[in-house]
Amino acid sequence: MVGLGLNAMDTICVVPVFPRPNTKTHIGEVRVEPGGQVATAMTTCARLGLKSRYIGSVGNDAWGTAQLASLRQENLELHVREVDGAVSQVAIIVLEEGIGERTILWRRDPALQYPVDQLRRDLITDAAILHLDGCDTAAALQAARWAHEAGMKIVIDIDEIYNASTHELLRMVDYLIASSDFSEDPQELAARYGCPVVGITRGGDGAVFVDRGRLIRSSGFKVPVADTTGAGDVFHGAFIYGLVQNWVLEDTIRFAHAAAAMKCMHIGARRGIPTLSEVRDFLDHGGRP
Repeated sequence: MVGLGLNAMDTICVVPVFPRPNTKTHIGEVRVEPGGQVATAMTTCARLGLKSRYIGSVGNDAWGTAQLASLRQENLELHVREVDGAVSQVAIIVLEEGIGERTILWRRDPALQYPVDQLRRDLITDAAILHLDGCDTAAALQAARWAHEAGMKIVIDIDEIYNASTHELLRMVDYLIASSDFSEDPQELAARYGCPVVGITRGGDGAVFVDRGRLIRSSGFKVPVADTTGAGDVFHGAFIYGLVQNWVLEDTIRFAHAAAAMKCMHIGARRGIPTLSEVRDFLDHGGRP
C-alpha cells in the first residue's frame, strides 16, 4: 500500500463539558498523540499486516521528530520530507469526557505541501493501492495519474474541495469514501465524478455506499466510546485491507466498521488501532468489546 497525504500531532484536551464562549473550563487530561488522515490509515494497514508506505512532509521541529518516531514504530516504509523552517501540522482537539465527540482546531503550514518534482513515480506504481486525502493537491493529482495509468486501485478520504484540481482528482478515484460533513448523498457524488464506489460514513449511524448504482446501507457497532478522533482514518485503512483480500463489499465495510469501533474505545487517533487477530475476535463475538 502507498499513501500520500496528511500527518499531524494532536494535543487532546479532555474536558467535562464543551466550553461556552467567555468562560474558563478545567482540563481533566491532556495527551499528545500522533494522527493525520493518510498517516493513520497507513498505520492501520500496517497493524493489519500489510506492507505499507507513507509519503508526506513534516517540519524540522520537535513535532516532526515525534511524528517520525511514531511512524517508525509502526514499521512503515517512510518517504517523508523534513522541511527546514516549517512548522509540522498540529491539531488541538477538545474532547468531551463521557461522550467521546471531539472538536478539532488544526493548522498546516503551506510549506508542507509535497512538491510534484520530488514525487517519484516508482514509489507510487510498485504498490497495489494508492490512498490519498487530496490535501497535497498537485502531488496527489500526479500520483493519481500515475496510479491510473498503471491500473492501480485508488482510494480517497476527502474532506473538502481544495481547488479546481480536486474535481479532476476525484474523477480518477475508484473508491471515494467521505464523512457526512462532506456530503450526505453518495449517489450524487457517484453521478458527478463517475467513481465506481462511493461511501458516506456517518459515525455511530453506520454508512451508506453506492456500488456501481447498487445502494448498500450498513450499521456500525455499539461500543463504549472514549474518542472518535481518527475513526474515519482507521475505517479507510481497514477498508483497504478488505480490498486487498478481494472480499465482497459488504464484508469489507463490516470489517472497516469493526476496526473503527475498536479504535473509538481509546483516546487518540492511533492508540486503539487493532491488529487483525483482534478484529477477528471482535467480529467472532458479535461485535462486542
